[in-house]
Amino acid sequence: MTGISTVKAIFEELRKEIPERYRPGDMLPNERLLAERFSVSRNTIREVIIFLEAYGLVEKTKRGSRVSKPDIEAMFRVIDQCFDRSIKTCREVLQFRRIIETGIMHDVVDLITDAEVDNLERLADDLERQLTVREAAEADFRFHAAIVAASRNTMLQKMYQAMSQAMIYYLEIGKSNVTIAPATVNYHREIVAALRERSHSRALAASNAHYGFSESVFNQETYPMHATATDSKGHR
Repeated sequence: MTGISTVKAIFEELRKEIPERYRPGDMLPNERLLAERFSVSRNTIREVIIFLEAYGLVEKTKRGSRVSKPDIEAMFRVIDQCFDRSIKTCREVLQFRRIIETGIMHDVVDLITDAEVDNLERLADDLERQLTVREAAEADFRFHAAIVAASRNTMLQKMYQAMSQAMIYYLEIGKSNVTIAPATVNYHREIVAALRERSHSRALAASNAHYGFSESVFNQETYPMHATATDSKGHR
């Protein structure tokens, strides 16, 4: 084996071996010993270690490579790097986010505090004040990340943070059409109003309406740009 195939083969062997033979905090054999074991150069071992670090399996110290405590966020960071920048992937990420947020909305309604609802309201207002596409995308992300945090689901929180740059990139695509900004703000405010009311049905409906609007934008469907998120009683 030579080149990248060698690095991949050694990485796969160590990736399986580390959880079986080592505990968090243990030191891996040094580069020289690993190079002798696999009959490769130390440069090859260094490349393998880089991959192990990327997967969150080890971390560098002055003494060498130390086995890390398992952290699912590191795996999400690796997954994040695999996304392309196509509209198709953008739609798929949007659908994924919709499944996640509508799926946790019942817990969010039950667990969110008054202080968190107040913060969401501030974040909704903050979106309206952004001047650039990038700033608007970042503000939009903060709003949805706060909803996920309110679910108290640690794994989903880590996933959102690890995938933040990819999500913000996709949000920028939607924000490039500035005429939809008022509608987006209104959908956010409808979600906030539903959460303040602690209404499961209204919160779920508001979340679905928001994502339905976003999907229509990416599908290039005709959507009234003056649209607002209101319920049957006219709440905003």
